Parts: sequence; structure tokens; C-alpha cells
Amino acid sequence: MKQLNLVSTKIMNKLVGMLEDGYVKIDNTDGAFMSVHVEVIYEDEKSKIISLAHYFLQNGDLIADPEMCFLFSKTEGDYFSIYYKQDTMGVEEESVELEDGEITLLNLALQQEHTRFANMWLKNIKNQQNL
Repeated sequence: MKQLNLVSTKIMNKLVGMLEDGYVKIDNTDGAFMSVHVEVIYEDEKSKIISLAHYFLQNGDLIADPEMCFLFSKTEGDYFSIYYKQDTMGVEEESVELEDGEITLLNLALQQEHTRFANMWLKNIKNQQNL
């Protein structure tokens, strides 16, 4: 699997370091840019799954714009993109499936595509949120 690059890993570490009780909403721009939501949605002794998302409200529903999930390896210290969702486009893609914290299915080409997008998106988040 392709892990996030070093710059993106540092940004993720900063975001994860801001978590309180497994969740944080970051808005350092007074609404000029969409806030960033970071949440731990799974954790065991070897790994964590972290959701990173922008949301907006439409007709009373939260719309992911986008949401990505990352597998964090506690032993390696690396983040791997495993899920991408863009509600406005009707896209939901799982590049890695996990069962009891173990990888059971991997779409390597899709996982690499998600990682390329995540590396770009995380740089944007860093700049937009003045991290």
C-alpha cells in the first residue's frame, strides 16, 4: 500500500494531536473556508482509523465534501488512505476493507489514487486553516 508522503504525515499528526476525546472540529478562518472534522472511528492495539472531512448542511443533512478515512499504523507511524466519499458527486469508494483490523481486500490502483488526492488535500487544509 502507498502511504501518505512526509509532508502529509506531519499534517495528519498535527490534526490528530488536536483530538479531544477522539474528535475535533477545526475552523481557524471564521468560516472563510470549510471547517475540518477529524475523528477516530476505530482503534485497536496496532492501528487506528481516522476520518477527515469537510461537511456542509443541505436540506438538514450533513454532506461530505469530501470525507476520507485513513488507516494509521501504530508500529510504522504511517497513514494509508482507505476510503473516499464525495456526496455532491455520488462517489463512495473503499480501496481497502478491514476485518478485525486486518486487511481483507485491497484495490491498489484506487488506494494509490486516493493517496495522491489526500496528499494534495492535506496541503490545502494546512494552508486554509493556518496550521
